[in-house]
Amino acid sequence: MLSLRRKRSPPGGHGAIINIASVVTLLPERFHPTYSATKSFVLTVTQAFHPEVGSKGVKLQAVLPGLTRTELLKRVRQSFDDLPQTIVMKVGDMVDAALSRFDEGELVTIPSLPDAADWDAFTAARLALGPGLSRSEPAARFRA
Repeated sequence: MLSLRRKRSPPGGHGAIINIASVVTLLPERFHPTYSATKSFVLTVTQAFHPEVGSKGVKLQAVLPGLTRTELLKRVRQSFDDLPQTIVMKVGDMVDAALSRFDEGELVTIPSLPDAADWDAFTAARLALGPGLSRSEPAARFRA
């Protein structure tokens, strides 16, 4: 019988959580809706928990791989051989890339993205929407 005991964390806390999402969170129109939605949840929950647990010493990371040579396609009776090999990453390469950025404290890692500045620009644009997302009246563009 398995017995689980809760250990008390030392002051300041510690730990690590690495969540595997997918690049389909950024392109949900191009993939199965349920898969895209669940992977989007993984990214969102990682970003939402980061301010809370990150300040307590817990490192978080969401990894958004593209197509990675796993069992996924076998389960739906497809083959990676039918895809351009330039878009399929080996598991070991994906893991190595993700862990290297985890060690650097990167919250969201996209192993195939050539320039991390592109993600930074996307994040800045998303955050810039903040002031306009909740107001007491509809925006002027809705008025006749």
